[in-house]
Amino acid sequence: MSPRQREAIDRTKDGPDGWAIRGETLHGWLEGLLKGSEPAIEERWTPWLDPVRSDPLFANFELLATEYRLCDVKRSVGGSFDFLLRLRGDGPEKDWPVVLGDLKTVSSRKAVSSRKPATAQLGAYLSMMQQHHPRLWISECVTVVSGPERCRVIRETPDECAAAWEDAWGRFECVQPDF
Repeated sequence: MSPRQREAIDRTKDGPDGWAIRGETLHGWLEGLLKGSEPAIEERWTPWLDPVRSDPLFANFELLATEYRLCDVKRSVGGSFDFLLRLRGDGPEKDWPVVLGDLKTVSSRKAVSSRKPATAQLGAYLSMMQQHHPRLWISECVTVVSGPERCRVIRETPDECAAAWEDAWGRFECVQPDF
């Protein structure tokens, strides 16, 4: 990341309209929505909420986990994904797809289109899920991008995400000092 990009991130983080409060607020709201008890939040965030609430992804599901913490002991890394859903379908429950997801909030409608998916991040969660819950088959990984009056669900295969994570981890290892 360039110094200019870092400066822009730091400049827009704090304050009443900063990305930190927006992300914290909308993540808390989504967790409540998925648990069936949508919390009341400031009306100024409504333009971000309505498109997410009405997205077909959240129409008919069983919540398996939200804000679920994981770790990779060997790599000494951890994190928490935003949600794990089983999408209800017509066939037997065992055939319903399981979706691993992450919410990203952006400040403008234009940014919804340009926001990149959390591919490697989802791959890391997927890897840790496979370590701790090897019998749970994840069918799809999604990045939900929420902006004012717009929501975009970016769908990726678990294989794409796993490959991106391994690639990112490999690049990280290459720059680590030898011991």
